[in-house]
Parts: sequence; C-alpha cells; structure tokens
Amino acid sequence: MPNKSEVTRREFVKNMTLAGSMAALVPTLQLPPPGMSQEGLGQTGRGDWVRFGYDLHNTRFNPVEDQLGKSNVGRLKVKWKFETDAPIQTTPTVVGDTLFFGTLSGYQYALESATGKEKWRFFAGYSPDPAAGNQGVRSSAQYEDGRLYFGTGLAQVHCLDAATGEEIWHTQLDDDPFRNRAQIFCSVAAHRGRLFVGTSSSQAQAVCLDAATGQVRWRFYVVDKSREGGGSIWTSPAIDETANIVYFATGSLKSYMPPDPMLFSESMLAFDADTGEMIWYDQVRAADAFDLDFSCHPMIFDAVHPVQQGEVRKCVVAASKAGVYCFNRYTGRRYWKAMLTAASPSSGPILNSTAVAYNRILVVSNAAPVRGRSAMSVTAALHAYTGDIMWWIANPAYVRGPVAVANEVFYQGLANGMLEAVDVKSGEQLWSYQFPGMLRGGMAISKGTLYTSTGDTLGWRPGGDKRYAVYAFSPDDQ
Repeated sequence: MPNKSEVTRREFVKNMTLAGSMAALVPTLQLPPPGMSQEGLGQTGRGDWVRFGYDLHNTRFNPVEDQLGKSNVGRLKVKWKFETDAPIQTTPTVVGDTLFFGTLSGYQYALESATGKEKWRFFAGYSPDPAAGNQGVRSSAQYEDGRLYFGTGLAQVHCLDAATGEEIWHTQLDDDPFRNRAQIFCSVAAHRGRLFVGTSSSQAQAVCLDAATGQVRWRFYVVDKSREGGGSIWTSPAIDETANIVYFATGSLKSYMPPDPMLFSESMLAFDADTGEMIWYDQVRAADAFDLDFSCHPMIFDAVHPVQQGEVRKCVVAASKAGVYCFNRYTGRRYWKAMLTAASPSSGPILNSTAVAYNRILVVSNAAPVRGRSAMSVTAALHAYTGDIMWWIANPAYVRGPVAVANEVFYQGLANGMLEAVDVKSGEQLWSYQFPGMLRGGMAISKGTLYTSTGDTLGWRPGGDKRYAVYAFSPDDQ
C-alpha cells in the first residue's frame, strides 16, 4: 500500500495536470509581483524590478515596461553613475525612487534611482581570513513590504529596513562557513512570509526562513550532511505561487564516495514551499567529475505550441554547462534538452545568462577554446515549447552574467565590457555601449531606465584604488 505522502503527491499531480489542461484553453499573461499600486519606497509600483529575476518565476522579463523599447533604445545615454571601490555582481533592485545593490567588499547600498545620490549604506561583513574564500555581497536583494533581504559570502541572510538601512535580523546558515567554504551566491526569493535561499558549500542546503524573524522553517541538504559532497546551489530559486512549489537547481559534486548514489547533485528539485517535502527531482547527471553545474536559475513559464495555440505546457527550465533542460513543473517529466556549445567546466550557459519572454527562451552559451581554436559565445532564442532554435547570433566575447528582457528588447553584457541591446524577434543588434570592465551583475529595466554595473574582479583587492560603478541609462539621458 502506498504511504500517505505518496497518495498526496499523486493527487497533487493529478489536480495540477487537470488545472493545466483547463488553463491551456486561455493563454496566460505574465504579471508583475504582487504589491501595492502606489509608488514610492515602502510600496511597489508598476514596473518596479523588485528582485533578481524580476518576478518569482525568475523570467528576468519586465512585461509592463512601455517607455524604453525598440523605438528609442538606440538613443540610450548615461544619465548618472555611482562609483564604488569594489566590484558589483548583483542585479540592481529598483523600487519607486530607490535603487539597491551590493558589492564584493560587503556593503549594501541604497541610491536615489533618479540621480544616483547615496541614501544609506550597510556593512554586512568582510573577513580578512584567507580561509573565508569568496565573500562580499553577490546575492541580489529582494524588496518585500518595506524590507530588503539578501545573502552574503559569509553564508548569512540579512533583513534590513529598506528606508533606513537598519538591520532587523540576520541568520547564519552554516555552522562552520570557513571549513565548509559556505557562501550565498543565490538571490533570496520572498513569498507569503517566507524566504527561500540556497548555499554554495561542501554541505549545500536549500533553506526556508521565516521572513519576520529569520528563523529556519525547513532545510534540505543536497548531499547528506555527513558526506560533505557539495551539490552547491548557485542560483536563485523560482516559485510557482499557485501550486505553492519552490524549485532549486543544484551543482556538481565536490567529492564522490561510492556506493552512495548522491541523488540530488546536478538536479532540478521541486519542494512543497510550506513543508519542504520533495515533490519530484530529476538528476540530469550522476557522479559528475567535470563540474557541469546547473549555473542558471530555474524559470517558470507556460509554453504555447507553435501551431496549436490552445495547447500549453506548464514548464520549468534551467540551464547547466551541459545544456538547457525543460521539465513539466508538476510531474518532473523532461520535455526537451537543447545544447548550443560543447560541455565543459567553463562552457555552456553560465552565471544566469538566461531569460524567458514572448514564448522564447533567450540563452547565451559559451564554448572554451579547444585544440587551438579560439573561445566563442552564441546567443540564441529557443522556442519555449519545442526547444528549437528560432535565431542565433555569434558574440565577440563570453557572457558571464545575467541577461534581461523588456519591451521586445534583449540585453546582454559581455566579458569585454560591451553592453548590447538586441531585437528579441530577430537577434538584430539595436544599440551597444563600451564599459571599462566586465559586466557581471546583470541589468534591470524599470520605467524607461536601464540600470547595470561593472564587476570585474581582475586586480581587485579590498582597500584598493580600482573603481567600479552602477550606471543608469535613459534615452537622451532624460
């Protein structure tokens, strides 16, 4: 006889499959995250970019942006820039008149989004101990109900008053972060009074916290805690609000000790958001010794059939260094896999270089130099239902950071410092701008303005004199 949890899962899958069939009759519209309609700090407004992925589905697509698009993106000019002494590898969070970002030196900043003037800064910590490894703030902040949430390289989650920068609470997620090389690269996802976050560690965790207090509500070790096997979570989770499911994508093993199968490394994991009960998982590669992590965030979307417009698939997709994988988000059935470049530790889609919009998966895939051939990079639009390539373009340099979409324009930042705007429908370049260093944090597009930053770590050291900056662009710098 099946146990109670098995019956519950079967009933859940049956109910969600029926719901998906009914929803297929009417195409769905992606909406911005829930929030109050009035604008200003403390409230979210139409088009605010409140978290890393824009919405809880991690689309990195602002569907309500109507001021900046193909007609005027070619006129983008620098409106302001704000300099720092440390690389910036976070996507700007834009709420009303305020922009938030973090730096590798451990600071979280709040700026006036219209002028770039500093409002406040908060120091989240930075250890001089070489054993601490990567530190600072690489976790993009989420704004929710007057609070700001983010993680740090010291494996801590912080909650600040967004108006003042005063700390409300912080939670240490690893008992021995130096020994376990524990960090939080992952950006926090906030939903219904809970926070979801993952750690990169020899004892990687998927964790749910209480948003009010920071207390742990549930946690899941990717590899049994006694084994120290890795399975790091590098990327932000995605949340299906209707089904109350949270999705995490995991990385490769740091060690492998047979006969333990270590089932959850390099996997897509689906959990009940309330209880942490696993609903399904798919391990795309077991006992991988080649570092082919899932290095791009899960994305939730409804994919429409290319011919039969009433046929819709309920999907979750994530990209690893070995390709792009698309699953049924309720059952875990694998729909398709697309591979644009050869798999290797430094190849494929990396560092969240994916977005979903207009029934397309926009993805950048890199290829390492092989047998004397130069490194290369391509950007492609894949059909969301089939995974077929709709268009692709060659890039002059790697892309090592998040991409973004708004108003039929796709934005990507290259490792050579070039920021490009590309037509989502055709791949045609519409605009470009040369920065003095690499773009790693990604872009946010809100109310006619494009925000991004520089984040190259080459030659950086704490207290050094190398400069980095957050930039705001608008048409004709207005």
